[in-house]
Amino acid sequence: MKSKIAVLTVVTIIAFACAAFAAGDNKYYSEFAFKHKVNDKFDVFFTPEVRLKNDMGNPYYYQWRVGSTFHADKHLDLVLAYRYIQTKDNNNQWDTADTQYVEMIIIPKTKFGNFNLSDANKVERRFVKNDRSRWVYRNQVTAEYPAKIGNFVFAPYISEEAYYDFEIGKFYQNWVTLGANKKISKNLSVGLYYRDETSRKGKTSHWITNHILGTNVTVSF
Repeated sequence: MKSKIAVLTVVTIIAFACAAFAAGDNKYYSEFAFKHKVNDKFDVFFTPEVRLKNDMGNPYYYQWRVGSTFHADKHLDLVLAYRYIQTKDNNNQWDTADTQYVEMIIIPKTKFGNFNLSDANKVERRFVKNDRSRWVYRNQVTAEYPAKIGNFVFAPYISEEAYYDFEIGKFYQNWVTLGANKKISKNLSVGLYYRDETSRKGKTSHWITNHILGTNVTVSF
């Protein structure tokens, strides 16, 4: 059963990616994470990320996050983080208006059969130079299924994340992600995902869709 689900997940990721990249803007997200276990209760992390748009040919976004995760118990994680962002403006120049976030995240977790389920509730205070600061709420629900094909062990998952902006009083972005993570060694894991991104255009009811291919690399020490 696990091997059938694993094969289906891989095929679905490839199929979705091939179909999606036939239309819309195609982006690439390159994520890295460096994590250190302080003790059984606390981890600290540093996570840089680069994003490319215009059919993956134009770097337009850079960020890094630093923070700590408190493992309250096996069913609850608490995260406090700071994020620094730089983006390109309409003239394709790196904008000097810094964007900074303070993030507070509550993540209840549970198991349902062999599935690992989590619901990340993220509250962000966003500070943008020469613009109004605002609060944003993000909710990300994830289902992960440990799988095995022969001796190949990995973890396919699906998640949905909705963004709500208190400034405009509306949901303005939604991510649906299908991917898989693979532990290479005790201190290294890699992942691949496809993400369907829908974003509200300003305050209007018009939504646009982008397609994202992403990779992630996690180093633990």
